[in-house]
Amino acid sequence: MEADNNNVTSQGGNNAPGNHEEKKPSAMKIVGYNLLVFAAYTVICAVTSKGGGFIFDMFFIGIHFFACIIFAIINRSLVWLLSAIMILIIGFSTCVGLINVSGL
Repeated sequence: MEADNNNVTSQGGNNAPGNHEEKKPSAMKIVGYNLLVFAAYTVICAVTSKGGGFIFDMFFIGIHFFACIIFAIINRSLVWLLSAIMILIIGFSTCVGLINVSGL
């Protein structure tokens, strides 16, 4: 009887209080958070600096891009590389848009 009881509890697996496995964030959460951070500092740069916001935006995009590349290397994850490429592509087009809006 006791052996059957142990078998049932061992099959219950993941809901045991002593089982603390680290859960990795999903791929789309990583990309989404990166795009959210990108949108936040782009809006801040566009609103706070008149005419020169694209310079600060380029600076932050470069830092964000290289940070994503470093995380891709450290974590050996293609999701971070995808985030870096998306930040670079969307950031470049945003900077071009900010330049056109500012009239330079």
